[in-house]
Amino acid sequence: MTDFLLLEKIHGMIAGKPGPRLLYKKGIYLRGFFRPYMPMTEYTRAEVFDDIEKTVPVTVRFSSMLGDEGTADTRRNIKGMAVKFHGKHDEHDIISQNIPVFFINREKMLRELIGALTCRTYFDRINSSRLWQLAVDHPEAVNCILRLYSCEGITDSFIRSSWYCVFTYIWKGNNEDKIMVRYRWVPVSGAEKEYSEQSERKMSRISAEFMAGFDPDTAHEEMEAAVKEGRFPAFELQVQVADHKFISHPDYTRGTLCWNENICRPVPVGMMKLTEVLGWSGKECDRVCFAPGNIMDGIELYRDDFSEIIDYVCRISAVERGAAE
Repeated sequence: MTDFLLLEKIHGMIAGKPGPRLLYKKGIYLRGFFRPYMPMTEYTRAEVFDDIEKTVPVTVRFSSMLGDEGTADTRRNIKGMAVKFHGKHDEHDIISQNIPVFFINREKMLRELIGALTCRTYFDRINSSRLWQLAVDHPEAVNCILRLYSCEGITDSFIRSSWYCVFTYIWKGNNEDKIMVRYRWVPVSGAEKEYSEQSERKMSRISAEFMAGFDPDTAHEEMEAAVKEGRFPAFELQVQVADHKFISHPDYTRGTLCWNENICRPVPVGMMKLTEVLGWSGKECDRVCFAPGNIMDGIELYRDDFSEIIDYVCRISAVERGAAE
């Protein structure tokens, strides 16, 4: 279909009756700011990374990928963090998750994946038989599935989790030189910018099941309490950098694979601090559109068929909620 004006009119009709999210239904919205450690103008002309004296407003949403709004935070799940940088001229979104790889890298597998992650008998359970069949049929999904069924799949904290963007981006400097980057957010402890993987809270399956019944909203409540008490959660933005000549190499463009940290060491770029809770839901909050293709001058999304379809799903879901891009 190439009649984009017709598509816009149809989307407008859909927005007249907002619908629920397909995934990531339960979440909490916050505001804060980001400040770079150093100007990154040698690598990108993006306005959010060009001045250490400038603070960039951000809107952030933490959420759970699976289940409805009543799903317990400690159920086996993939947690998500979406960050929107509000520049003076453009906006840039970084969509990340607490597991460093995704299930699939082919757009035609999306419906199959969503079916495997949804069990009609239990509203917040994974359809395990279909998910493991997906692993048999598509071995690239094993990397993410094994992590989901490890301690990485159960957590009771947004604050203590690291967050990984599985999309590949391209930075362009003023001289038009290009590099490939992958984003990650690492929790910061205190004003000294010290962090450790040991500080991330790990739960056992038994503890997670207990907390699901005892306090199903524990991650949301911890985040809300920390902000209201002035213990503002902070995350350091790091980027892994790769030479643009590897753009055709699948190891650097597939979200099912991690980049080798011995070759592409994470480089600290700046810090984000969250200072205001907007709420768990609400018409204005739910109209915020986070999409991997929301970029600004100096930043490009590596656009393969998979990233294109995910970007489209994010945008059309926002339209169905009544969002205006």
